[in-house]
Amino acid sequence: MKVLVARTDRLGDVVLSLPAIAWLKARRPEWQLHALVAAGSVPLVEHDPHLAAVRVWPDDAAGLADERYDAALLLLYDRELAVRLRALGIRKRVGPLSKWSSWALLNRGVWQRRSHAARHERDLNGELARRLAGGAGGEWPAPRLHLSVAQHELGAAFRRRAAPEAACVVFVHPGSRGSSLTWPPRHFGVLARRLASRAGWRVFMTGGEADAPAVAAAAATAGPAVEVLAARYELREFLGVLSGGDLLVGPSTGPLHAAAALGLAAVGVYSPVPVQSMRRWGPLGPHATALAPHVRCPGRLECLGERCGLWNCVETVGVDEVEQAAVAAVGARAAERGERT
Repeated sequence: MKVLVARTDRLGDVVLSLPAIAWLKARRPEWQLHALVAAGSVPLVEHDPHLAAVRVWPDDAAGLADERYDAALLLLYDRELAVRLRALGIRKRVGPLSKWSSWALLNRGVWQRRSHAARHERDLNGELARRLAGGAGGEWPAPRLHLSVAQHELGAAFRRRAAPEAACVVFVHPGSRGSSLTWPPRHFGVLARRLASRAGWRVFMTGGEADAPAVAAAAATAGPAVEVLAARYELREFLGVLSGGDLLVGPSTGPLHAAAALGLAAVGVYSPVPVQSMRRWGPLGPHATALAPHVRCPGRLECLGERCGLWNCVETVGVDEVEQAAVAAVGARAAERGERT
């Protein structure tokens, strides 16, 4: 059976979809799985051994008919895509029944109220995969990113060139492109400065073009020992560079999930808003952890801002707390690998 697995939104969402793809292939190894992602997400899946092909949405929309898919799994409901898949006559169309139109366009749907944030995104994706393939649920695997040999070599070369004597290479990523309420850039800057002062630790600050304001504000307090790499690499290269590191600290953002899926120590600072929370979006990996304000957020779909008596609670997550979590995560990872930090 040929199956199209679609996740066409942000980078972190695609990373958290990888366990569903891996589970499907393990459950139904005879199936041929194709991924459908946005153009910017292709580097996250192009080397995944569970996939037979990668398609780009909406660029490859016209060519989907030529594939003659037997089933489609929408890990995020998109009405335009669902209309297209039904028009193609795809026999099984699985996805979350979250909108009125989904009841008409999906014929193997699962009722999910993702806005309630009661479960992690990975588990919600896994539930949809199980609806398509059958079988027991249990514990879903953590995301794992697969890179090319050239990308791993790029990471090793970056480390040799930029941090030849470092025992620990750290990436501090202060931006989230507005996807969530975030830890203040000045806190990221202070954290970067402290980590850079540790013997044998080399710290780099990263971010894309959209993260420029947050990076600039963080860099202003980070000090000269922290090198800024913002907007220097496209995603494919950035993943390679990331593979040469040991730790990434950031908010709820794609690079945090990518770092965790590459096996780095990963520490995220999260908003307490339910739909933005670490319960729903926390990083998953062998050495991944998340921190958030110890408050009961009165918001549900978004932060209430200055209307809330707890505003701005994210600032109450202390630099000391994040630093301790980062050092602990690096230490646990090094111990597992038989390394010293």
